[in-house]
Amino acid sequence: MIIRIASTRAPKVEGVKRAFKKAAEKFHFSFSEIQFATVHASSGVSATPNSLHELMLGAKQRAESVFEQCTLSIGVEGGLFQEHGKVFLQSWTCVYDGAEFHYGCSGAVEIPQQLAAEVLKNGIELGVVIDSFAEKQDVRSNQGTFGILTNDLITREDSFELATLTALMPYFNKKLYTRDVRCL
Repeated sequence: MIIRIASTRAPKVEGVKRAFKKAAEKFHFSFSEIQFATVHASSGVSATPNSLHELMLGAKQRAESVFEQCTLSIGVEGGLFQEHGKVFLQSWTCVYDGAEFHYGCSGAVEIPQQLAAEVLKNGIELGVVIDSFAEKQDVRSNQGTFGILTNDLITREDSFELATLTALMPYFNKKLYTRDVRCL
């Protein structure tokens, strides 16, 4: 199995790999036989997506752009969405097999209004804002905003692992996803 991951950022790549390792254990295939390739890919959306539509589109466009001589391509995207007057951070994964796209997402964490304002009103990329807010460098290549806001209970890598696991289920749990439903 050849898997092309549309990112070279360590938290995204490692989150995807962890998801495949868990899926291999549960669905009884050999993780050691998977060949992973990482490829830089543009999302075609904002540097910090700010809607569910943009998050899903960015993940899809990444997955589609790197699908070449592989079993599955994986597009990963993180960003913000707004609901009920709050702003949330969430990670999305799109899995593409050359014919079908399937999506999954992480949980979402509410972000402080100060961060939201810098990104949404002032147009500053979340990676820049979180470095300043956390007084650290290159947070997005480490624990990410998820890690900062949750005191590392949930890291950026964790969020992409969950997003990837949920996106993989239509492939690895096909019996369930193709089952007929007959309600009485």
